[in-house]
Parts: sequence; structure tokens; C-alpha cells
Amino acid sequence: MQKRADVNNKISVAAVIREGRNIIKNVDKKVLSAMLCAIMLISTFGFVTKYYTIGYDVYYEDVNIGVTSNKEEAIEAYTDAVTDVRKCRMGELRGDLRFVMTIASVEDMLGSDIYRGIVEAAKGKEDCYSIECDGIAVAHLKTRDEAYEAVNNHIASYNREDAMLYSSYTIAATKEIVTEIVTVEEAERKIAESGLFTVVYKDLYQEEYEIPFNTTIIEDEKVPEGVEMCTQEGVVGKGVRRAVILYENGVQKQDVEPISSLVEAPVDRIIVKGTGKMAGLVENTLPWPSEGRFTSGYGRRWGRNHTGIDIAAKPGTPIYAPAMGTVTFSDTRSGYGNYIMIDHGNGYVTTYAHMTTRYVKEGDVVAEGTLIGTVGSTGRVTGPHLHFEILCNGSYVDPMLYIAG
Repeated sequence: MQKRADVNNKISVAAVIREGRNIIKNVDKKVLSAMLCAIMLISTFGFVTKYYTIGYDVYYEDVNIGVTSNKEEAIEAYTDAVTDVRKCRMGELRGDLRFVMTIASVEDMLGSDIYRGIVEAAKGKEDCYSIECDGIAVAHLKTRDEAYEAVNNHIASYNREDAMLYSSYTIAATKEIVTEIVTVEEAERKIAESGLFTVVYKDLYQEEYEIPFNTTIIEDEKVPEGVEMCTQEGVVGKGVRRAVILYENGVQKQDVEPISSLVEAPVDRIIVKGTGKMAGLVENTLPWPSEGRFTSGYGRRWGRNHTGIDIAAKPGTPIYAPAMGTVTFSDTRSGYGNYIMIDHGNGYVTTYAHMTTRYVKEGDVVAEGTLIGTVGSTGRVTGPHLHFEILCNGSYVDPMLYIAG
């Protein structure tokens, strides 16, 4: 059954082919040629309309700026371009559009941008300048000088001669249509608000401070017990702390530990604390009470007893206590002028006469070497000198027995 069906199908196809050949043989050759031409034209028209179409070349000031299939759309783009260019003050459009009919490829027509072509034509006459930082356009200005002025004004706004811009920026002409061209003042504001521009400067932090002095106590057996004397006043020292502080946009960048340096070292206060007990005088141990020239000794002189020694010196020469003791008299005395008595204990007393100045008062406790007065010529004298006496249990003794050397 299957084989019979296959045979029948083959016979039917062959019959159709034979019939078609008979029809073609019987058709007029002119009619057949016309039919073939029509088929070719239809195919060609379909191909052309798929890739090409009728449109208009658009000219502005004799420059072909694109191609369009719609005049109205081109005119609308022209109007928009005129508005934008004038608003941005980037140029002036004075020419009109001119249209020339043409057959253009669909691809060219779709890729044509009349608006952009007109803008580029206008901008070819005049540029604007953009200030860019980190690839971001911050502001657009009319001229390059205005752009630089805006940046420099931003730096100057910190009122620092050492202020400098840390960020990198560029100023370049742009052919792109921008939404706004601003003034120098507006650009300066935009720069500040952008946060992209970092202005740095440094400050020298300097602070003076005091360095307290120390107090040193020295025990001295030559000073009477219970007596404290300041032999050197303390002086406060001075130091300075310095640090260089970096500021970014007026804000301190980091905390800086100041470096301290010494300007004037402090001077210690020295207190001498007495531990000695007044035990009188010891022979051949006392220093000379004053500098000068020995002029007269102890003993008989001019028919009378000279109770001390005389040391001639210029008026104002210092007089020092030769040993520790307590001042029992400090006043004037007939014949002696300015007169001082010091009790050294164990019945020993020293006296000082004819002084110009007395520096101690009754009741003062003095140590060896204490300044008690100055040489003068008060009382009965023939010239400036110190009259120095030593008494032991109320009797005068020769001072030279106690002075060393």
C-alpha cells in the first residue's frame, strides 16, 4: 500500500511540471519580458526605500550642517539653538537656514543633529572657559582672564599672604553648550561651595611660659641656729613653645605637639639655715671686717689708750660682720658717729665706728660675712676710716690677736 502511494505522488509532481512547461511555451515572449521587468522594478524600489529616502540638505551660512526629512523639525531645532546660544552668551546666530532637496541615506539622516550643527556653527565664533577640578566643571566664564580672577579671588578671600591652592585645576575653552555663564563673583561663590578647591596655609603657634625656680636650703654652722637667710633670690625662668600648624580651608588639619625650648634658665632661691651656736671668737680666725689700709693699732697712742684698730678706706667701702652674732646697738654715739655693736656670745662683742651707712638694726642676727655698713667719717675723725674694737667680758682686747693672717 505504501509503495503504491509513493508512486502516485511522483506521477502527480511530474504532471504539474509538464503542465507548467506547456504554459510557458504558449505565453507570448513580450508579455513574459514585461512581467520580469515589473518584478525587478518592484524589488529595486523596495531595496531603495529601505536604505534611502528623499530629504533636505540643511545649510547655515553656506555650511552644510546636516540632513533632515522634515523642514519643520529643522526650523524648530534652529529656534532652540538661537535661544540657548544667546542665553549662554556664547555667540550670535544671524544667518538663516537654507534647504536643498536631496536623496540621502536613512543612516545619515538618523545620525544628523541639526541643533548641534547650528550650535557648533555659532560657537566657532566665540568660546567660553570652564574651571574644572577633579574632572568636574565648577563654573563657566566668558574669558580666560575672568576664570583665573575667580580662582585667585577665592585664594585671596582667606586674607593670608602665604595661602596657596593645594588642588589641581584647569581652565580651558569649551565647545560644549553650557547652561550658564557666570560672573567672576558668582564663579568665586561656586568654587567655595564646590568643596573641590583646597586652600592651605601654615601658622606658627608660639606661647611663652614661665619656668618656676627651685628653693635650695643650705645648712651653715657659721650662721646662728634658728636663723634663715636668703643669700640668693630666685628668678623665674622663661621658655617658649612653638609649633607649625597646617590649615586647610581655614580649618586646622591636625593637632600638633608644640616643641618647647628654653629662653632663660631659672635661678634657684638659696636659703641658708643656721645651725651654729654663738660660741664667741677664736684667735687667729677672723677675717678683716673691711678692705683698706691698716693705719693705727691697739694700745697707747698720743698719750692715751687706743681701744681698737683703724682701717683707712674710701667712703662707701663695705663693712662685714667677721663672725655670727646678734646686733645689740645700731645708732649714733658721741665721738663715734654711726656706731654698731654685735654680741658674739661667750662674752665677746665687736664694735664698728665712723660709718657712713648702717644696714642692720638692733635685734638682727647676722652671720659671718653679713654686710652691716660702709666706711665713712662720722664722729671725731681726721679722715674716712673704720674704727674696729673687740671686747671680751667687757674689757678691750687687741683685735689683731683674732684676725687671721
